[in-house]
Amino acid sequence: MVSGPTSRGGRQALWVRPFGWLWAKRAWIAGAIGIVFLAATLFVLWAVRDLPDPSQDVLAAGDVVVLDRNGNLIEDWNPAGHYHINVSLHDMGPYPPAAVLAAEDRNFYSHGAIDPGSTARALWVDVTSRGLNEGGSTITQQLVKIQLLTPQKSVTRKVQEMVLAITVEQRYSKDQILTMYLNRVYFGHGAYGMGAAANTYFNKDAKDLTPAQAAFLAGLIQAPTAYDPVQHYDLAHDRELYVLQGMQAIGKLSSAEADKATSEDVKAELKIQASARQSKAPHFVDHVLSTLETMFGSAAIQQGGLTVHTTLDLNLQQIAEQAVVDGVRDLAPTHVNNSALLAANPKTGEVLAWVGSADYGNDAIAGQYDVVLAKRQPGSSFKPYVYEAALRDHKITWATVLHDKLTNFNGYTPHDFDNGGMGDVPARTAILYSRNIPAVQVGQMEGMQNVIGLAQQMGIKSHLDPGLSTAIGGSGVTLAEHLQGYQVFADQGQRVDLSVIRQVDDGSGKAVYKHDNLSGTAVLTPAEAYLITGVLKDYQNQWGFGWNRQMASKTGTSDNGRGGIPDSWIMAYNSDIVAGVWVGNTAPNGGGGLITAYGEQVGKSVMKRFVNALPTNMRNWFAQPAGITLGCNGRDTQYIFLAGGCNATPSAVASPSASPSASPTASPSASPSASPSAAASPSPSPSPSPSAPPASPTPPPASPAPATPRPSP
Repeated sequence: MVSGPTSRGGRQALWVRPFGWLWAKRAWIAGAIGIVFLAATLFVLWAVRDLPDPSQDVLAAGDVVVLDRNGNLIEDWNPAGHYHINVSLHDMGPYPPAAVLAAEDRNFYSHGAIDPGSTARALWVDVTSRGLNEGGSTITQQLVKIQLLTPQKSVTRKVQEMVLAITVEQRYSKDQILTMYLNRVYFGHGAYGMGAAANTYFNKDAKDLTPAQAAFLAGLIQAPTAYDPVQHYDLAHDRELYVLQGMQAIGKLSSAEADKATSEDVKAELKIQASARQSKAPHFVDHVLSTLETMFGSAAIQQGGLTVHTTLDLNLQQIAEQAVVDGVRDLAPTHVNNSALLAANPKTGEVLAWVGSADYGNDAIAGQYDVVLAKRQPGSSFKPYVYEAALRDHKITWATVLHDKLTNFNGYTPHDFDNGGMGDVPARTAILYSRNIPAVQVGQMEGMQNVIGLAQQMGIKSHLDPGLSTAIGGSGVTLAEHLQGYQVFADQGQRVDLSVIRQVDDGSGKAVYKHDNLSGTAVLTPAEAYLITGVLKDYQNQWGFGWNRQMASKTGTSDNGRGGIPDSWIMAYNSDIVAGVWVGNTAPNGGGGLITAYGEQVGKSVMKRFVNALPTNMRNWFAQPAGITLGCNGRDTQYIFLAGGCNATPSAVASPSASPSASPTASPSASPSASPSAAASPSPSPSPSPSAPPASPTPPPASPAPATPRPSP
């Protein structure tokens, strides 16, 4: 009998005991290891049977079924509507393969199936961010994702991906792997593979692409929806420049060739054709796909096999689309040719209707461009943030007398439609008549940084210039974030982030994602929110919108600095729904014209059609919350006040030297129409009596172009 080492006292050394246990259990351990290896071998053999064959023209693309909140089909995003051309590596020419390598895997030919450096970097990002966020995948791993794996993000899935990638590299050459990847990866707009992408985006064969065009397409692979050049050309262009730098870095372009490609105007060369898709809400689906890309990666979307349960209500979507189409027709004499509408449940933040343009398939208005996500100047519809900030901070009450007369605010002189004013008016009258000078005065009294801080808390993410022109809508915002801001008013001060996806199921019906309906964040108290709601409920009667239910609302009209109107808006809400509408004139490639429609006319057309067609159960109104009083110490009983807030400045005096900064200059707009200047819009001239509805506004008379914004209803 063989005994193990012992100490001097005859006892077995402590450090030897684990080895003794392992030796005693050696049969069980060997069996377990054998089972693991057998399982791994069987898994690899099972997976290998489905590996792509480079000799076959097979596209790995499955359905993404998008359903509304009631289970009705919005769109079956499937391979039947996709475009695919199989091209050999030789027939792709020199630039497309080089561009894809520069974009996705610059060391593809020098490392194995896994790039240890990239994997370690991705692991570090995941550990430090406490999530599975970074890819770090080689082209071989990406091919495996496209062809075989589910969208689940987990350590187990990453191990599976690595095992299969090693198997792929053992079976096929690097050129074969790259060819399969180039023919299977998704480029957006229904185009699978470089051959289809070259035709879809530039109407040419892959071998005829210029270095700049090849780099542009390669840059889309990472997130085809997020980098869609129709919607986000600037982001796609940034990716193109990144790829061109990479092509030079790996020796595929000389410095001179890279400089020439950088200066090429790819935007002017795009010839994107609308894909033949059948969708009941195409812009909404595009946004859903973009969200899925962020959640699971573009490869998972390409592979498909997903069912997406969304927040959309197809009944309300149809009402919204009809309101937009009919409203644009109503406003055609004012040169309006496009409109967008977004609506949500203010209590849950769930998007109920999303219309990104008047006609998705109409290239003449750049219909594929989603105006819901475009930065446009909101005009006077921004004013509620200004008044709310000052009311909340007790800088004013609705009874505070403001001075509606031409005033120079340290070099900034806002104007209204009449180039004059109503004289001394209460703040309540000023907002109901959407007067510009009083709004600027309130912004000055509150401090624009405070106004901006509140607007950002309520949901505005775009940069807001601290100049006084922002008080009357001189800084661009998107309809989506503007609706988020009004959602706070509609939910009595609670911010609940807008959402579009409720649940995502994989091919087996297993839920791989569920939206957590988190409780809202308190931005305002119910009483503070009601200060705005309780006044804006009278706006629809003041301007004669003809709605069949009570809503709180505010219009806005932007100005190009020369008296022209690029954009008109209206925002509206009750306790059941919050909605926003934009109208304008758009054309392809950022073109477009001016309109003569004010926000008031949008309220009487698009929004009227939408509001009046809403279900009867969407007409609930707010109960007056605690903390609101009528009148102040027996005075001003026609106004509502915050309890204890009666002592705000009863009469404001404009100070011409207190402007926090100069008026902003024009900033580029991410929209398909002409970029407006930082000017906002002229206000229609109200009647002098705050009790009588004003006459419909008419276009302003010719006058010298103002140097500052002039928003209006």
